[in-house]
Amino acid sequence: MTPTETVETFIGHWNSGDMEAMYAMCAEEVVWHNIPMDPIEGKAAMREAVAGFMVGVATCDWDIHAIAANGNTVLTERTDGFAMKDGRSAALRVMGTFEIGADGLITAWRDYFDMGEFQREFAGA
Repeated sequence: MTPTETVETFIGHWNSGDMEAMYAMCAEEVVWHNIPMDPIEGKAAMREAVAGFMVGVATCDWDIHAIAANGNTVLTERTDGFAMKDGRSAALRVMGTFEIGADGLITAWRDYFDMGEFQREFAGA
């Protein structure tokens, strides 16, 4: 898989709800950093963080508007949509950066978004 295909497949796993397949695409030492929050280091910590975040989420619908790659670095411009279990929905505009290791696994994932928008969209979640 090319780095772009890796990221598209990774996001596809979020959208299909196949979290095990999503985790399988990440290196054990992956660093996931939702800027402006603190980084999450390692696949085990990522699992824990995702599980906590997804408690109120029924489904994801992440829409890639633009994607570009330079070597093993892939940039995405997205809207990350979430259908909540209580019937509400949330959407967050995101600029994401993914770094793909020589083994084809994601070693770093940074998402940049507006914290105010995040708080408004997820209020009460």
